Amino acid sequence: MPDDYIRSLARKWLDGTATEEETATLMQWYGQEETRSRIPVWWIGIAASLLLIAGVWWLMKTPDARKMAIYVPREQQHKVLLPDSSVVWLNADSKLQYREDTLVREVILAGEGFFDVQKNTKPFVVKAGNSVTTVLGTSFNIRAYQHEAVAITVASGKVQVQDEQQHITVLTANKQITLDKTTIERTVDATVSQAWVHGRFEIDNETFETVANTLSRKYGVTFHFENEDLRKCTFIASFDEHANLERILGLLSKINNSTFRISEDQQDIYISGQGCSQ
Repeated sequence: MPDDYIRSLARKWLDGTATEEETATLMQWYGQEETRSRIPVWWIGIAASLLLIAGVWWLMKTPDARKMAIYVPREQQHKVLLPDSSVVWLNADSKLQYREDTLVREVILAGEGFFDVQKNTKPFVVKAGNSVTTVLGTSFNIRAYQHEAVAITVASGKVQVQDEQQHITVLTANKQITLDKTTIERTVDATVSQAWVHGRFEIDNETFETVANTLSRKYGVTFHFENEDLRKCTFIASFDEHANLERILGLLSKINNSTFRISEDQQDIYISGQGCSQ
């Protein structure tokens, strides 16, 4: 890739404006052995701040800023212990930014994370997509991937959610709010939203497009819909931690009156069919 392009991605990563796709491209480039052997001079300052630990990228910013950022690539998950002893489980293709000290309990999430927040008189704030979630001590899941609706689900305690119109909603256990073009609040089984933390894959009335996005991140594949109407089909299904991609696709195709084809290199999934079964 051209140095100018990589340099622009690096700048965006450092100032927190890089998209998920741009971040993945940058980390993939840096992770290549041939890149590491001929690393450009301008990259040295950035590389000195990057650590690859167990397949997870950590960025340590300047001591003055006292900020940390972690990026979890596709096909991986990671558990993070924050300075205030709160715990965050990050799902695949997710980024979390936070401060190294306990004076400010505020994080920025892009992707999906399950939070188990340590009780404290200082509010704990999560900025994710078009939402700001404030709690004192509770557990909840936030799903805030780019180009998808933001969904916040409470497992225990109480949280306050503010949308971009400054509307405030208070949620208690087993309540979920979805922020998109409209705001939807409903009662759910919170264990479904956090099933991924335990390796399970739960689908609760989600569209095929959303499911495909999740599977793309989980298995590192790319989906292609040969019939665009299939994207809108919805599913309810549950898979344990032993289910592989082919088994999942087989059941979804049966439910959905569709067929799937996996490319020879196992990287692309082609979905075809007439549409949803009623």
